[in-house]
Amino acid sequence: MARYFRHVICRCKEAWQQLLDLPEAPQYVAKGIALGFAFGFLPIPIINIPLSYLVAKSLRVHAVAAALTVCLFKPIMPIYLTLNILTGRLLMGGERSPLPININPIIEIPLLHKALILIKDLGVPFLAGSVVNAALAGIIVYFIAHRILLSRQQFKKKPSLAKANKTI
Repeated sequence: MARYFRHVICRCKEAWQQLLDLPEAPQYVAKGIALGFAFGFLPIPIINIPLSYLVAKSLRVHAVAAALTVCLFKPIMPIYLTLNILTGRLLMGGERSPLPININPIIEIPLLHKALILIKDLGVPFLAGSVVNAALAGIIVYFIAHRILLSRQQFKKKPSLAKANKTI
């Protein structure tokens, strides 16, 4: 099992390096990365990968970068959800109502059902938090990704010192 996780982590690192090494303009790729990261905050868990690809295509940003970023940051989805809840409560205020009580202690509610009840219970504050977090995260990630991509491009264009010494 540990070997499998190492393999997945290595594949993610390779995919991230390929994403950073894309030859297109840094603005184009950074917009795709930011869009993909922002889509992680939206409460559309199953369709956010193809939806981010389609939205990126329609906005004319790097669609592969958007979809790949959504995939790479999937493991931190619980952090996204927690931030959405906290931001929504901060913006909208109020306490959430308690989860429904299970009448029969022998019958257990499935985990997915509990999660859906919780999201439904959170309602408007959760959605408001997810929209605000998606917008803020998209803007912040765009500037960070743009800066990283620009510096990588400039580093690759700069001739190395070894090559410069050989020509002298």
